[in-house]
Amino acid sequence: MRHKNLADRSDSCLVVVDMQEPFLRAMFDRERVVNNAKKLVGTANVLGLPILVTLQNPERMGDTVTEIAELLPQHEAIGKMAFSCCGDRAFNERLAKLGKRTVILCGVETHICVSQTAHDLQHKGYTVHVPADAVCSRQESDWQLGLDKMRHSGIVVGCTEGVMYELLGCAGTDEFRQILKLVK
Repeated sequence: MRHKNLADRSDSCLVVVDMQEPFLRAMFDRERVVNNAKKLVGTANVLGLPILVTLQNPERMGDTVTEIAELLPQHEAIGKMAFSCCGDRAFNERLAKLGKRTVILCGVETHICVSQTAHDLQHKGYTVHVPADAVCSRQESDWQLGLDKMRHSGIVVGCTEGVMYELLGCAGTDEFRQILKLVK
Protein backbone atom coordinates (compact mmCIF):
# COMPACT_ATOMS: atom_id res chain seq x y z
CA MET A 1 0.00 0.00 0.00
CA ARG A 2 1.30 3.45 -0.95
CA HIS A 3 1.22 6.68 1.02
CA LYS A 4 -2.08 8.54 0.62
CA ASN A 5 -0.29 11.58 -0.86
CA LEU A 6 1.09 9.61 -3.80
CA ALA A 7 -1.07 9.49 -6.90
CA ASP A 8 -2.13 5.93 -7.75
CA ARG A 9 -3.26 5.22 -11.29
CA SER A 10 -5.91 2.74 -10.18
CA ASP A 11 -7.82 5.46 -8.35
CA SER A 12 -6.93 8.68 -10.24
CA CYS A 13 -8.41 10.92 -12.89
CA LEU A 14 -7.23 14.15 -14.50
CA VAL A 15 -9.27 17.34 -14.65
CA VAL A 16 -8.17 19.99 -17.15
CA VAL A 17 -9.61 23.30 -15.94
CA ASP A 18 -10.49 26.09 -18.38
CA MET A 19 -7.52 25.86 -20.75
CA GLN A 20 -9.01 28.46 -23.10
CA GLU A 21 -7.07 30.99 -25.17
CA PRO A 22 -8.57 34.19 -23.70
CA PHE A 23 -7.39 33.07 -20.27
CA LEU A 24 -4.07 31.61 -21.36
CA ARG A 25 -2.95 34.67 -23.32
CA ALA A 26 -3.06 36.63 -20.06
CA MET A 27 -1.04 34.14 -17.99
CA PHE A 28 2.40 35.13 -16.74
CA ASP A 29 3.84 31.79 -17.92
CA ARG A 30 1.54 30.41 -20.64
CA GLU A 31 4.11 28.12 -22.25
CA ARG A 32 4.94 26.35 -18.98
CA VAL A 33 1.33 25.64 -18.05
CA VAL A 34 0.40 24.43 -21.56
CA ASN A 35 3.47 22.19 -21.86
CA ASN A 36 2.92 20.60 -18.47
CA ALA A 37 -0.81 20.14 -19.04
CA LYS A 38 0.11 18.37 -22.30
CA LYS A 39 2.43 16.05 -20.35
CA LEU A 40 -0.33 15.22 -17.88
CA VAL A 41 -2.88 14.59 -20.64
CA GLY A 42 -0.32 12.44 -22.49
CA THR A 43 0.38 10.45 -19.33
CA ALA A 44 -3.33 9.96 -18.69
CA ASN A 45 -3.74 8.74 -22.27
CA VAL A 46 -0.85 6.26 -21.96
CA LEU A 47 -2.09 4.92 -18.62
CA GLY A 48 -5.79 4.92 -19.51
CA LEU A 49 -6.79 7.45 -16.84
CA PRO A 50 -10.11 9.20 -17.34
CA ILE A 51 -9.92 12.89 -18.24
CA LEU A 52 -12.54 15.55 -17.61
CA VAL A 53 -12.23 18.92 -19.33
CA THR A 54 -14.02 22.10 -18.24
CA LEU A 55 -14.65 25.36 -20.04
CA GLN A 56 -15.53 28.60 -18.30
CA ASN A 57 -18.37 30.37 -20.13
CA PRO A 58 -17.57 28.59 -23.44
CA GLU A 59 -19.99 30.70 -25.49
CA ARG A 60 -17.87 33.75 -24.72
CA MET A 61 -14.43 32.27 -24.00
CA GLY A 62 -14.30 29.46 -26.59
CA ASP A 63 -13.05 25.90 -26.58
CA THR A 64 -9.96 24.21 -25.15
CA VAL A 65 -6.76 25.46 -26.83
CA THR A 66 -5.67 23.39 -29.80
CA GLU A 67 -2.43 22.21 -28.16
CA ILE A 68 -4.45 20.41 -25.50
CA ALA A 69 -7.58 19.57 -27.52
CA GLU A 70 -5.59 17.63 -30.13
CA LEU A 71 -4.49 15.25 -27.36
CA LEU A 72 -8.11 14.63 -26.37
CA PRO A 73 -9.59 12.91 -29.42
CA GLN A 74 -12.99 12.25 -27.87
CA HIS A 75 -13.19 15.01 -25.31
CA GLU A 76 -16.56 16.37 -24.45
CA ALA A 77 -15.87 19.46 -22.41
CA ILE A 78 -18.15 20.51 -19.58
CA GLY A 79 -19.24 24.10 -19.93
CA LYS A 80 -19.64 25.91 -16.63
CA MET A 81 -20.37 29.31 -15.19
CA ALA A 82 -19.36 28.54 -11.60
CA PHE A 83 -15.73 29.17 -10.75
CA SER A 84 -15.46 25.86 -8.89
CA CYS A 85 -15.97 22.90 -11.19
CA CYS A 86 -17.95 21.40 -8.31
CA GLY A 87 -20.50 24.18 -8.72
CA ASP A 88 -21.64 22.48 -11.93
CA ARG A 89 -24.08 19.55 -11.80
CA ALA A 90 -22.77 17.91 -15.00
CA PHE A 91 -19.20 17.98 -13.66
CA ASN A 92 -20.24 16.39 -10.37
CA GLU A 93 -22.24 13.68 -12.13
CA ARG A 94 -19.45 12.80 -14.57
CA LEU A 95 -16.83 12.77 -11.83
CA ALA A 96 -18.98 10.52 -9.61
CA LYS A 97 -19.52 8.06 -12.50
CA LEU A 98 -15.75 7.63 -12.83
CA GLY A 99 -15.56 6.08 -9.35
CA LYS A 100 -12.11 7.58 -8.73
CA ARG A 101 -11.18 9.16 -5.39
CA THR A 102 -7.99 10.98 -6.45
CA VAL A 103 -8.22 14.02 -8.71
CA ILE A 104 -5.24 15.64 -10.42
CA LEU A 105 -5.95 19.22 -11.45
CA CYS A 106 -4.23 21.32 -14.10
CA GLY A 107 -5.27 24.57 -15.75
CA VAL A 108 -6.16 28.15 -14.89
CA GLU A 109 -6.43 30.22 -12.81
CA THR A 110 -4.62 28.87 -9.77
CA HIS A 111 -6.12 31.25 -7.22
CA ILE A 112 -9.66 31.13 -8.63
CA CYS A 113 -11.07 28.09 -10.46
CA VAL A 114 -8.29 25.65 -9.58
CA SER A 115 -8.23 26.58 -5.89
CA GLN A 116 -12.01 26.62 -5.48
CA THR A 117 -12.30 23.27 -7.28
CA ALA A 118 -9.51 21.73 -5.21
CA HIS A 119 -11.07 22.87 -1.94
CA ASP A 120 -14.56 21.71 -2.90
CA LEU A 121 -13.24 18.32 -4.04
CA GLN A 122 -11.31 17.91 -0.81
CA HIS A 123 -14.44 18.81 1.14
CA LYS A 124 -16.27 16.02 -0.75
CA GLY A 125 -13.63 13.51 0.37
CA TYR A 126 -11.37 13.40 -2.69
CA THR A 127 -7.60 13.45 -2.49
CA VAL A 128 -6.53 16.34 -4.70
CA HIS A 129 -3.15 16.78 -6.42
CA VAL A 130 -2.17 20.10 -7.97
CA PRO A 131 1.11 20.10 -9.90
CA ALA A 132 2.27 23.69 -9.34
CA ASP A 133 3.92 23.87 -12.76
CA ALA A 134 0.69 22.81 -14.53
CA VAL A 135 -1.43 25.65 -13.14
CA CYS A 136 -1.06 29.39 -13.60
CA SER A 137 -2.56 32.82 -12.92
CA ARG A 138 -2.29 36.20 -14.59
CA GLN A 139 -0.02 37.45 -11.82
CA GLU A 140 2.79 35.35 -10.41
CA SER A 141 1.89 36.52 -6.90
CA ASP A 142 -1.69 35.24 -7.32
CA TRP A 143 -0.35 31.89 -8.55
CA GLN A 144 1.88 31.61 -5.48
CA LEU A 145 -0.85 32.66 -3.05
CA GLY A 146 -3.27 30.16 -4.61
CA LEU A 147 -0.72 27.38 -4.20
CA ASP A 148 -0.01 28.42 -0.61
CA LYS A 149 -3.71 28.41 0.28
CA MET A 150 -4.18 24.93 -1.18
CA ARG A 151 -1.04 23.58 0.48
CA HIS A 152 -2.16 24.95 3.87
CA SER A 153 -5.52 23.23 3.36
CA GLY A 154 -3.88 19.82 2.91
CA ILE A 155 -4.18 19.64 -0.85
CA VAL A 156 -1.17 17.85 -2.35
CA VAL A 157 0.90 20.44 -4.24
CA GLY A 158 3.71 18.92 -6.27
CA CYS A 159 5.09 19.02 -9.80
CA THR A 160 4.11 17.51 -13.13
CA GLU A 161 6.96 15.02 -13.39
CA GLY A 162 6.46 13.91 -9.80
CA VAL A 163 2.81 13.09 -10.48
CA MET A 164 3.68 11.39 -13.78
CA TYR A 165 6.16 9.06 -12.12
CA GLU A 166 3.86 8.40 -9.16
CA LEU A 167 1.15 7.28 -11.59
CA LEU A 168 3.65 5.22 -13.56
CA GLY A 169 5.03 3.44 -10.48
CA CYS A 170 8.02 1.70 -12.05
CA ALA A 171 10.49 1.77 -14.94
CA GLY A 172 11.22 -0.81 -17.59
CA THR A 173 7.75 -1.06 -19.10
CA ASP A 174 6.32 0.03 -22.46
CA GLU A 175 4.31 2.67 -20.57
CA PHE A 176 7.52 3.96 -18.98
CA ARG A 177 9.16 4.32 -22.42
CA GLN A 178 6.13 6.18 -23.78
CA ILE A 179 6.01 8.54 -20.81
CA LEU A 180 9.76 9.08 -20.92
CA LYS A 181 9.24 10.58 -24.40
CA LEU A 182 6.81 13.08 -22.88
CA VAL A 183 9.34 14.13 -20.25
CA LYS A 184 12.23 14.69 -22.65
